[in-house]
Amino acid sequence: MILSRGQWVFLFSLVLTPPAVSAVSKEVEQPDKDMLRMLDFLKDMEVIKNMEMMKDIGQLERMRDQVSRDPGRPSTPTTKKEPAK
Repeated sequence: MILSRGQWVFLFSLVLTPPAVSAVSKEVEQPDKDMLRMLDFLKDMEVIKNMEMMKDIGQLERMRDQVSRDPGRPSTPTTKKEPAK
């Protein structure tokens, strides 16, 4: 499942938003281990997403370079039409 940027921002804001009960209390709470793990997980997912995007960009650049080196080659495959009988 690939999440859009808006969905990532929403999930990240849920992680960073403290519950309403702790917002009312004046005590400063240390982040618990689960929250820290979730933050690490979100950072890792962003890194993986960026690596995949860079791989896709590299592939597109190679395709662009290949087309620019071989301008006589059609960019899309053509299909042979059968002659009418």
